[in-house]
Amino acid sequence: MQGQNDHPGGEKNLPRRAFSRENVVIPADIRIPGGFRTKVEVVEISQTGFRMECLAHISESQIFFLTMPNFQQLEARVIWQTEWLYGCQFARPLHVAVFEHITSTYPTLVASPKPLMEGQVYGAAAGLCWSKRNVYAC
Repeated sequence: MQGQNDHPGGEKNLPRRAFSRENVVIPADIRIPGGFRTKVEVVEISQTGFRMECLAHISESQIFFLTMPNFQQLEARVIWQTEWLYGCQFARPLHVAVFEHITSTYPTLVASPKPLMEGQVYGAAAGLCWSKRNVYAC
């Protein structure tokens, strides 16, 4: 069982969350300095960090730049990682107005058109994109 200061990636003694977290669905890109660029999906965000889904492997403590549509690049680093989920911390906390703008622009989907069945894949050609948690119009 995880202790009060334990995090999914095994980091201990990090302060517990001081800011509220919001579920979101944000298609984004990350760029590793001197490395690669890949697509990700931000699925949760707070003023100090976010959780993202990413199929590429990124090492813990790796610094990178997150780019969300219509927002300036944000520097962040990986705090913990489990399979395809990553917990990340912004280099500088978001201003509350920026955080509120992001969460109102990208709210969580209430329901997907229909759940994915095992072995079934939706594609952009059908007008639907997917992540491990959501199916959404693209």
